Amino acid sequence: MSQIDRSQLIPDPQQPSRQPGGIQSPRPIAPAHGQQHGAANTSPRPKQGQHQQRQQYQQHQQRSAHGAGHNQGPSHTRVSNNRGPADNRSAKGNKKGGKTALFVVLGLVAIVYIVGVVAFSQIAYPNTTIAGVDISFSNASSAATKVNSAWKHYKLTVSGDDFSWTYQPESDEPIVDGEAAAHEIIGSNEPLLWPSRLIASLGGKNVSATKNATIDLEQDVDLSMLSDAFDQKQFEDDLGAAIDAFNEGRSGTFEASSSYDEQAGKFTVEKARSNEKLNREHVIKYAELELASLAESVDITKIGNDAYEPLNGTLTNDQIQAACDAANNFLGVNVTLKLNGNDAGKVDGSSVLQWISFADPANPTLDTSQISNWAADLANGFNTVGSTRWWTRADGKQCAVEGGDFGWSIDSSTLAKQVEDAINNKQTGEIEINYSQKADTFTAKGEPDWKAYIDVDLSEQHARYYDESGNIVWEANFISGKPGEDATPEGVWQINSNDGATKLIGAKDPKTGKPKYESPVSYWMPFEGNMVGFHDATWQNDSSFDSAESYKWCGSHGCINSALGRCQGTARLHQSRSVRGRALLAHLTRHNKVQRRLPFDAERNVPIRPPQPVGVYTYRGMF
Repeated sequence: MSQIDRSQLIPDPQQPSRQPGGIQSPRPIAPAHGQQHGAANTSPRPKQGQHQQRQQYQQHQQRSAHGAGHNQGPSHTRVSNNRGPADNRSAKGNKKGGKTALFVVLGLVAIVYIVGVVAFSQIAYPNTTIAGVDISFSNASSAATKVNSAWKHYKLTVSGDDFSWTYQPESDEPIVDGEAAAHEIIGSNEPLLWPSRLIASLGGKNVSATKNATIDLEQDVDLSMLSDAFDQKQFEDDLGAAIDAFNEGRSGTFEASSSYDEQAGKFTVEKARSNEKLNREHVIKYAELELASLAESVDITKIGNDAYEPLNGTLTNDQIQAACDAANNFLGVNVTLKLNGNDAGKVDGSSVLQWISFADPANPTLDTSQISNWAADLANGFNTVGSTRWWTRADGKQCAVEGGDFGWSIDSSTLAKQVEDAINNKQTGEIEINYSQKADTFTAKGEPDWKAYIDVDLSEQHARYYDESGNIVWEANFISGKPGEDATPEGVWQINSNDGATKLIGAKDPKTGKPKYESPVSYWMPFEGNMVGFHDATWQNDSSFDSAESYKWCGSHGCINSALGRCQGTARLHQSRSVRGRALLAHLTRHNKVQRRLPFDAERNVPIRPPQPVGVYTYRGMF
């Protein structure tokens, strides 16, 4: 059967075959090799137009079969699970649609990017300021207008490390060249990177007219964004004057007073560097670099060590650390000073600060001369030998006496050596202060430091013996030395002995070569270098002891003359106890002049004492 004849077997799709049993779909016949499935059984001959359409359809099917599967066997002899041509056409269409959509998206992204490149090559990013003026999304012209209109609001603050100085133009003309600044900052937009730059600016990162992220003090200062109204010399002079004034409060040296951290209790590098002077040249240069980019603030600490002059001109941080470590070795001492069992001061790390010498800044040492001076001052505060004492006698008389050899005497050189050794050994605990002489008790300077004593009032020519409780247990009149070179020495004296019967021999007469006198006595209690003392004087008329003026014509060579019976009583008081260290208080008439020079507190009934000098340590008000 020919091609044409077979085609005639295909029924008209619009004319279903009539068969018994109703309208049924035409039974398909197996297509010949190369034909498509779906050819119908025989049907009435179609009209001419339909026949032509059917021929065209068959020809199309044949071309498809020969192009795509002419090597395959007859389709009616095998079963295939492959999709049909309709499904293939659908899959290919989906792929083509996906590629098209991708190309469209990429094209839109490219357009947006190009638009952004073009836009941000001409306008500023958000959060962009020039001289404190917001120029977000402004072009150069608009930004220049905004900046120039707000130029008076610009100021530059230079601060850091307790230093602060503000520059604010006083000129009637703006110092900011708004147009140049706008072109400068928009020109640095990096438009090819606008997406990341935009995200950063929207995130709050401020964009300013800063030219360089790194600080290079060696670079030249470009003032192109400033107008001719800016006076660079005046700026440098004013900032330099502020730096000079600030530096006056810093020594620029490594020393104890500025390197010791009280909270840490030691020397530290950080505290030492707090005494550094600002580097005038570097700070001005950095300020000008920031001013050139129209920054609003300058933090000088950002340039680190470049902001400061080295301590002592040369010391490095490592050298400062080594010096701190050496100085800290002196701070381990912690001792309490004791004098006769009483607290007399304290030496610890804070005390030693004043004695550390940084003459060689890198090698601190103990200044022993300062320790010696301190020890001398401390000893002077405790020494009472020859000092003035004030007190009120039992009968109410206000008394003051000075001079003599009784009281405390501290060996200051020994004390200095004790303290020096304690520092070097980081000693803790107590140090007993050495003394060459002690009084009966330890009191504030200016107060009585004796217990039992004989009060010898030279103005009254009367002596009183007081026990340790202040009770009078013996008293008697006496005759003292003649006025002039034989006058009885005033002061607080130690009675050195109670020798009993003795011959008193005077000095040799240069004319005769013999002693001026040889006087046997029954009782002898010397003081003042054993040259003056208490003794009986049987050669004196008993009536002479009744007058307070007798010493003027029958006075002794300086001794205290008593009637034999009275000396006997005095001697018995001392027989059962050590006499050495007992005090003899002598009051002369002329001594009352000293008393009158002292202001007197009538309400408290005591003399007003002159102020005592203030020393390093105090004890009960004592220097």
